[in-house]
Amino acid sequence: MKFLVVFAICLVAAQALTDEQKEKLKKHKTECLAETKPEVEHVDKLKNGDYTTENEALKKYAHCMMIKSELMTKDGKFRKDVALAKVPNPADKPMVEKLIDTCLANKGDTPQQTAWNYVKCYHEKDPKHAIFL
Repeated sequence: MKFLVVFAICLVAAQALTDEQKEKLKKHKTECLAETKPEVEHVDKLKNGDYTTENEALKKYAHCMMIKSELMTKDGKFRKDVALAKVPNPADKPMVEKLIDTCLANKGDTPQQTAWNYVKCYHEKDPKHAIFL
């Protein structure tokens, strides 16, 4: 499976990640940490659902992760077709599409803010599958 599946699965399915997918996600995280330079402890808090810290570095990090996962363009356009194409169970697509649409409704003024709003919303709506950050 392409590495995009890592993020798609995080967003849409209750499926365990393969070792290969975990490695790709780890690589993206390492690259995005180096590129955007957020405080690592703040990124770690995101994994536990703590989105109380909101700053430009974290927004850039979220945007970077979405770009590397091929789910968002640099200009902040979400690639819903790509995400939906990677949903493992076709029966889940309507639910996933509704969740994506809900979370994309709160666009930001910048691509980074849009990415942040999206990942935060997704975690709030479906914390069980929001393991991407």
